[in-house]
Amino acid sequence: MKCLFIINPSSGTKTVQKKLDKIIGQLILKEIVHTVDVFYTEKKDDAYKKCLMLKDKDYDFLVCVGGDGTVNEVISGCVQKHLKIPLALLPGGTVNDFANHLHLPTKTNHFIKMIQNMKTMCVDIGKVNDQYFANVIAGGMFSDISFQVSKTEKGIFGPLAYYINGIRQLPTQLSTSLHLKVKTDTEEFEEDAKLFMITNTSQVGGFKGITPHADVQDGVLDLVIIKQCSSTDMIALLKDYTFNHHEKNPYVHYIQSQKITISCDKDIIYDIDGEEGTTFPIEVSVIHNAIHIIVP
Repeated sequence: MKCLFIINPSSGTKTVQKKLDKIIGQLILKEIVHTVDVFYTEKKDDAYKKCLMLKDKDYDFLVCVGGDGTVNEVISGCVQKHLKIPLALLPGGTVNDFANHLHLPTKTNHFIKMIQNMKTMCVDIGKVNDQYFANVIAGGMFSDISFQVSKTEKGIFGPLAYYINGIRQLPTQLSTSLHLKVKTDTEEFEEDAKLFMITNTSQVGGFKGITPHADVQDGVLDLVIIKQCSSTDMIALLKDYTFNHHEKNPYVHYIQSQKITISCDKDIIYDIDGEEGTTFPIEVSVIHNAIHIIVP
């Protein structure tokens, strides 16, 4: 087979990049591939633009090495170009929510075995206005933390860097207040909220089970809204989350829908797979079976 590695050399703690020589060497030594091309990103959108240049006949599979932002770029390019080339993800970021949700391997021998078996899975991808997302859109409380953590902090502390920054900003974050107008396939309503998330997987920011019914193959997206509440109610909500009862909490509004439109009374920065979104209103939809991911 012939493959292309798309690598973000500055992702996360760079530990995965150290494995690449061994992985590529094993792929060739075991005669799984005969040709390996490598593309290193240098700036934002490099991975996205590279995928737009590809054709299905160019490679038997692609390998994306990087964090959620790099994964977003590669998937966005593949979906935009309607590529059917199977995609392998080698998590190299700080959190790696999408890859972790799919239980993708990080150990060299497990990754090689996955490529050797070449089992693929068609997964859904979300679209927000003219952008795509693999994992999540989030706005409100704590949703802008990822933009405020430097690469140096992520390199030193890993996922802990996000939690440290979150604790620093706790008083400000708890005072967040948004008025949302929401339209889904089944209902239309307004809500005073602290936070909203639209997810494709159940894992956000390293936390599992945020949207417990999320499934990357079900043809719908999961919307969770945390309503305005007191600090005491927020603590109770966090306790419910710990025991996986949070969707029944009175301050949580949980919906599954193919299409979701949200307007907000404030021009807040919202998160799209770790990158900054544009402006409201946002029109969100799911693209069913959008891309082929190589899985264990």
